Amino acid sequence: MVLIALLCLAFPVWAGSLQVSFINPGKQGERFWDMVTATMQAAADDLDIELKVYYAQRNRIRMQAIGSQLLTEKQLPDYLVLVNEEQSAEEIVKMANEKQVKTLLLLNDFFGSQLERMGQPREKYPYWIGSITPDNYRAGFRMADRIIERAKQRFGTPVHLLAIAGDKVTPASILRTEGMLKRVQADPDVILDRLLYANWNARDAKVMTERYLQWAERNQIHPHSLWAANDPIAAGAIKALREKGLEPGKDIFLAGLNWSPEGLDMVQSGDLVLTDGGHFLAGAWTMVLLRDYAEGFDFAQQGYRLSFPMSAIDKRNIERFMQVFAERDWRKVDFSYFSRWKNPRLQQYPFGLEHLIKAVAD
Repeated sequence: MVLIALLCLAFPVWAGSLQVSFINPGKQGERFWDMVTATMQAAADDLDIELKVYYAQRNRIRMQAIGSQLLTEKQLPDYLVLVNEEQSAEEIVKMANEKQVKTLLLLNDFFGSQLERMGQPREKYPYWIGSITPDNYRAGFRMADRIIERAKQRFGTPVHLLAIAGDKVTPASILRTEGMLKRVQADPDVILDRLLYANWNARDAKVMTERYLQWAERNQIHPHSLWAANDPIAAGAIKALREKGLEPGKDIFLAGLNWSPEGLDMVQSGDLVLTDGGHFLAGAWTMVLLRDYAEGFDFAQQGYRLSFPMSAIDKRNIERFMQVFAERDWRKVDFSYFSRWKNPRLQQYPFGLEHLIKAVAD
């Protein structure tokens, strides 16, 4: 009995293993979505959560079919985690509500007219308990601000900007682009030459950049800055720039987003001013929220729709980041560090780069 008591004091006593199913909208082997799954699994291991992941292979019909199948099985999950990719989560949330399966959205929330139909979490659909999304708006603004200021320092004004966004329908893309536009519209010394959409991939971005450079040359315009909605878009644009004889980081300043290995390499080489990101950690943060919720520490006191900050990795902090996470082994992080149930003194969830590193250092 004494031994049991000592063990209970030494280790967190969970109410029991949680059964969580995650419908990953991406393709298995696709770097970003695999990073979401990897961080989610690392956090699940720390928090005694049994996680099952189903990949929809970037097919919204497949995603909805997976959701329907999961919700008709005899053994239902305790929680269902969804991404509103291409606004495809609405029907699954409604079905989960009928089955009384609690649902949490991550990365892409309901937006615009879809949000008007669905209402707020726990209102029309009480088993939709909330959402957690990265602050894409501030990231988009920050990326634009940094490359505009670098261009001003080097070339003066006006600054000619090419912006290549992801798509026109995903909330993350919309908000990221809105942040960029806010920075541009507030500055009379910035000229947005083009706003293009590359479907998140390097191939389309390369073609679009080539066409833009041809237009710029015909109109005797020197491009100064290029805003890319993610690192693959930045990589595609860089190929086009180099083929035209332009040197990224000298002749033109670029920003990307993802914290991808390629993006970090481009920051180290000077091709990118920064790669913003950390949003793939939404998977881990979801596990923290669900464990806390199950233990009676409802995140509702901070709002049903939580937003967490992203961070820029640039020349100033990339060495420290690489010292800790060069191998991308997220199992190094003790994700119970972020749990309010485990650490009741926490007033706010410390989701951010500095605390992520601290959770390893401690």
